[in-house]
Amino acid sequence: MSHTPSEISVYKPANEFIQILGKPALVGSEKLEDYERTFYSVASAIEPTDVIGCMLTKDVTDWSWEMRRERIIKAAIIKHYQKEVVAELLPLLATPGQLGATTYRIFQADDDLADWAINPETRAEINAALAAKGHNESSILAQAYMRGGTQIDAIDRRIASYERRRNTALKEAGYWNERLLRRLEQAAPEVIEGEFTEAAE
Repeated sequence: MSHTPSEISVYKPANEFIQILGKPALVGSEKLEDYERTFYSVASAIEPTDVIGCMLTKDVTDWSWEMRRERIIKAAIIKHYQKEVVAELLPLLATPGQLGATTYRIFQADDDLADWAINPETRAEINAALAAKGHNESSILAQAYMRGGTQIDAIDRRIASYERRRNTALKEAGYWNERLLRRLEQAAPEVIEGEFTEAAE
């Protein structure tokens, strides 16, 4: 569900409610302003009028935030294994012969791999060269998924768990906001998903 800034009326709970909730548990490069933007977007939908409503708003925000974090980690895991697969395939691009492969591996492979990871043009060139050797981007991605399958499955299970908890918090919030409860009763799960995760993307 897409909204322009002018279409969203941001609801901000009273300061005393915000103080009760405490600071969010952010990690890594997560930014407070991004979390607060998500919180106030959720609050604009729930419109809490007391501390219980604000606590439920924070629950919905936190579970949505956890899902966002897990998806970022999942992408990082896939990229890690993609890089690992490419590192193993790069010697295929060396000059034919054992000496050529050894020289490439010692003097150039690390630089090419580092450039592949950050330079779109180099990445496209190396991907095309590997595809010519029978290892296209899809097969590299498939190998990355297979290598990271255990971690990816664990992340997907956690996301599903957080989604259930978030939707439970949404239903609880509905008892404090009759209009929200009617909307939740009429909404399909994918509508709820889109409304409360878009701000965190």
